[in-house]
Amino acid sequence: MTEIQDKYELILSSSRKLIEEIGFSALTMDKVAQKAGIAKGTVYLYFKDKDDLLEKVLSSGFEKMFERIKTRVGNESGAFNKLKSLINENIKHIYENRYFFKTIFLDEVNVVFLKKKSKESYNLRRKRYTEYIAGIIKSGMESEEFRKDLNYSKSAYMLVSLIKTGAIYNFLNGMFDLTSEMIEKDTEEILNLFMRGISVK
Repeated sequence: MTEIQDKYELILSSSRKLIEEIGFSALTMDKVAQKAGIAKGTVYLYFKDKDDLLEKVLSSGFEKMFERIKTRVGNESGAFNKLKSLINENIKHIYENRYFFKTIFLDEVNVVFLKKKSKESYNLRRKRYTEYIAGIIKSGMESEEFRKDLNYSKSAYMLVSLIKTGAIYNFLNGMFDLTSEMIEKDTEEILNLFMRGISVK
């Protein structure tokens, strides 16, 4: 990395740690500079304000997660196996970054939706992810692994919501340190609920 890239990544990682420790509302550019061990003016060379900084933190995190998931899913064959791997990798990523995601999920209104630009960026990221999932579901419909009467775009949004709300449930109930066995169990629960619903049939 160049010195500029190093500083940029240092500020991003310091901001992530601060969000985990004190939440977004208490975050200031002064605290970011102190955490990173650099001058406040240096932070402003890379980010125009707190909202711009948060947007870059969220975008950077999403890209890392998305690439990780695509790599894992790309090694699978069949739509069912791809969805299972996607769910599993998404859950793993959330819990490897659990304190950050806890803050983001539970303070989403303040973090994402107060600023028009943040909301638009959030919607674009969500659209990219759900379109990727929709493509897997559509391929499963075409290969007759899944029913042909599904709305694959809507189903993709539903799956994302299941993964997210499953994590929120765990956070609200104090479950932050999931073992590999617990992650596998969560994966199976979400997959079964998505694929089969709650019917006994």
